[in-house]
Amino acid sequence: MNTEQLITSKAGVSKIGKTVSNELPQVKDANINVRDQLNDILLMEKHNLVSYQIGINEMIDDQLRQIVINNRDRLQQVHTQYFNELFNLGEYQANIATKVEIQDLVDIFTGYQSQFPLQQ
Repeated sequence: MNTEQLITSKAGVSKIGKTVSNELPQVKDANINVRDQLNDILLMEKHNLVSYQIGINEMIDDQLRQIVINNRDRLQQVHTQYFNELFNLGEYQANIATKVEIQDLVDIFTGYQSQFPLQQ
């Protein structure tokens, strides 16, 4: 995934991402298309990853836990592959944060640090 590529939206906003590929339909209709299939698989993998994590958290047997962790890690790789495919097709884009937005978030987090129970 190339996160260095920038595009500009119709509204003039700079984004990280790619333009929507011609492989994806430009107009949504009632038919299930490649975008729908990939998004459906991605959603299913997200739910599976959450379920795996809950199971790992509650497992008693260490050997079984390690098997499930290995399976979860492979599932995470599959999830990442589907996400990267959708990103490369232009389905996912991210706004570029301005310096002011970043500073606002730093200020908010710094304020939250005073609430942490163990101060260093």
